Amino acid sequence: MADDSFSDKDKTQRLEEQIKLHHLHLLMKAFQEHRPGDIIKQAGSAYFPAKVEKRTPGAMNLEEFKTTVAQVLKTNEYEEYLEKLFTKLDTSLDGYVDWNEFCTYMLLLYRENDYMRTKREIPFLVEPKLRHIVHNRQEQTTKMVATTGTVRYITISKEGVVNVWQPSLNYVEKYYSISNDESDSSGQKRRFKTWVTDAIFLPNCNKLVIGSTSRDIRFYDCSTNQHFEEFQLFAMSDVPYCFDYWYDTKNPSNPSKLIFGVDTGYIHTMTFKKPVSQLFETPFKNDEGVQKIFWSEIEKGQQSQFVSHEKISHGDPTLQVLPDIVKQVMYLPDNDYIISSTSSAQQSLVISPADRKDFKKSYVFNIDKGIESFDHNKNLNILVTGSLDHVVRIWNPYVPAKPMAVLQGHATGVIGVKIHEGLVQVFSYSKDAVIKVWDIKEHSCLQTVVLKFPSSIHGRMPEHGTFPMHMQPAPHNALLVTCNDYIGMLKLGHTSQPKNLDAVTHDSQLCGAIYNKTFKQVVTGCDSSNVAVWELESGNKAIVFSNAHGDEEITCMAFDDSYRRLLTGARNGTIKVWNFQNGHNLHKLESVSEAEVTGIFPCADRKIIISVGWSRKIAEYDDSDPDNMYIPANLGWKGGQIHQDDILSMDYASPNYLATGGYDGEIAVWDTETEKMLIRLRKGQQADILKKIEAMKEMSVLSKNSTTTESQMSADDHPLSPLKIPRPNSRHRKSHRVPRGQPSPVDKLLFLPSRLTSKTSDAAMLISSEAGYLHWWALFGAKHEVGESLSHSCLSEIWKGK
Repeated sequence: MADDSFSDKDKTQRLEEQIKLHHLHLLMKAFQEHRPGDIIKQAGSAYFPAKVEKRTPGAMNLEEFKTTVAQVLKTNEYEEYLEKLFTKLDTSLDGYVDWNEFCTYMLLLYRENDYMRTKREIPFLVEPKLRHIVHNRQEQTTKMVATTGTVRYITISKEGVVNVWQPSLNYVEKYYSISNDESDSSGQKRRFKTWVTDAIFLPNCNKLVIGSTSRDIRFYDCSTNQHFEEFQLFAMSDVPYCFDYWYDTKNPSNPSKLIFGVDTGYIHTMTFKKPVSQLFETPFKNDEGVQKIFWSEIEKGQQSQFVSHEKISHGDPTLQVLPDIVKQVMYLPDNDYIISSTSSAQQSLVISPADRKDFKKSYVFNIDKGIESFDHNKNLNILVTGSLDHVVRIWNPYVPAKPMAVLQGHATGVIGVKIHEGLVQVFSYSKDAVIKVWDIKEHSCLQTVVLKFPSSIHGRMPEHGTFPMHMQPAPHNALLVTCNDYIGMLKLGHTSQPKNLDAVTHDSQLCGAIYNKTFKQVVTGCDSSNVAVWELESGNKAIVFSNAHGDEEITCMAFDDSYRRLLTGARNGTIKVWNFQNGHNLHKLESVSEAEVTGIFPCADRKIIISVGWSRKIAEYDDSDPDNMYIPANLGWKGGQIHQDDILSMDYASPNYLATGGYDGEIAVWDTETEKMLIRLRKGQQADILKKIEAMKEMSVLSKNSTTTESQMSADDHPLSPLKIPRPNSRHRKSHRVPRGQPSPVDKLLFLPSRLTSKTSDAAMLISSEAGYLHWWALFGAKHEVGESLSHSCLSEIWKGK
């Protein structure tokens, strides 16, 4: 039976994303069966009947909607959020929501989620390749490693069978078994069973290191085609359970470290002083074969010329915690730290200094069911852990109190995790032979691959070795997993994300971004006429509606007073009003001329919309009728159309101040109530023709040494460009410098609302941005311009020009 409870759902997801199919069925039934009572507008009397408003069946108001959703989801914890959701669904702005509006919103949400998911790169594009390890004799593989140079994969089974594979896994080149011969007190050899615990390859000296339950560590020379055992550390006090190895990749002959954890909760570090030439001291003997070294010689420093030894505990030695097997270790060379993990609920994972002089500098992570596997990446600054509670966790390595993300989706315990830095993804592997790919930034599952090993087809739980995952970097680019006596190889289709994926959110230049405080969302528009709505808290894209103005660039945007409608203006003079939560176009406003709209303001008190632009006119639109799709323009502005050049900017401040600025430097302040001009701060200036001619002469001289022809110049670059030639979009100018003889255009106007209420005569209440300069204006005194300053960007241009 489907789980209707929302009590255990992920709180980082929106409510809409957690609604499942059975919830939608219940909601549809509730809408269809909803029969609201009529609303009595005025009570009846003996002479007049009551005035009653008929309710539409299936249309719910806010309270009815909240009650219905709470009953379906069986929780009241989303009550506050449902009020915001209701405003998103109410596309007609009539205070009611029906099933069609709910479905439209959900379909748009799912479409956008699917689109964003397909845009992200999935790593595995082909079916996995499965191979049977015949020589394992039905025993699972403990570890898989890879040699360097001529890459070969090496699998080591639980009982010590070593197979060497071609990179394609087409065939086994060779195989051999680890011998377990020991002599008893009578001198006779006896055989006993031993299990391999871990193995690791030492690239700088071409050695394969294998640990086993016989309390020994064996070193195999892999420099030739025939692998042979060279050293054996035996008679160890504990069982070596996991390995890690580090060497200086720039200087391979420098000292290297072999770190291993044991079954009693300790971590040993062996530092090889001459790893390339000789690992251990070699006695002068004629005997050929394996050189056996007592572990006590290493501990007592009898081989100090070649190797040194250190031993530390996994956790805090002052705490009374029962020792547990150290399941994995990793050395961090940048700060000389060691990461170690166990299956214990206390001190599950510890990041501590390698010398362990001060445990207070350690970071301790506690997880109820311990940690089966982890991976760390310095460049991404993340730690990823997998546990038997079916959960993958992403941590900041220095914040053990709470994970950055909890990734749920596996049905069984997670026994392997790997971080792919190039893709910024995590690969996780669970006991039921399922691989999941997680997006580190979005904290979402991108891909699930079920490996159909023969041992898991009939519903049986497959058996795995201690370390079932191996990730092979370029040029082979593959993820390999082992299960029972099989290997699965998944080739990576892509190994890196596009370099501009993080920096670019639109396919063209942005015209602006505005914040909606009611819904806590940011709306962005771009020159390709696309509008995107973003969730501020999560950074996720909520919705995109394309071709808002066809192929025309969006040039300005604004919200209405209720923050429920979005107004957009385009380069061709069109203006549209949207329900930006679902992309529904509510109104189309008549264009004054085929010229760029630079400013829009909805005046709620008068129920009009005011717009300005390159038409040089202030236009009004009647905003009183919500059902009127096409709204004509009213150019009867009572104060007259005084601008003689393009209007580039406008700003409004309560209660009724409207400022407009033109390309010729004109700045005027209007009263929106009376539509009369309150004050003209600066009159527009005509271009100086003589200076333009001088500039033209200078440019003609320079053009002889330049490949730029006059026909290639933009209208802004040409010194004698008539105003009728359409100028390039001023929002994307690369320089604030104004051509000689041309007055500075007013690029931006901004009121200081808190100062307007005081009406102080000498206080600046309006700021204008003009060719890199900021001008400060007072509205009520005798002197209007009270100061100016040069912006940082313009200072940089001047400095570069010197």
